[in-house]
Amino acid sequence: PIVSNLKEINIGCNVESHHKNDLALENAAVKAYNADIHFTAEVGDNGTRELFKSILAEEETHLDWIEAQLNQIEQMGIENYLAEQIG
Repeated sequence: PIVSNLKEINIGCNVESHHKNDLALENAAVKAYNADIHFTAEVGDNGTRELFKSILAEEETHLDWIEAQLNQIEQMGIENYLAEQIG
């Protein structure tokens, strides 16, 4: 890999934008792993395909968690959401 070509990092200036940036990254990762799984199936690399499938399952779990956090922010407001994170 070429480690000098790093992707731009978007942290976010507040909790909601942080989650939205994470959501975009997770969506891109899920899309990439799905493409990789498709490719490995085409070339008959079942070991790598199974590895990618397990990683994809973890990425989808992360995606679900981030979507749940954004949903909570939308429903209860950022102040109440942040108060819930403390306790």
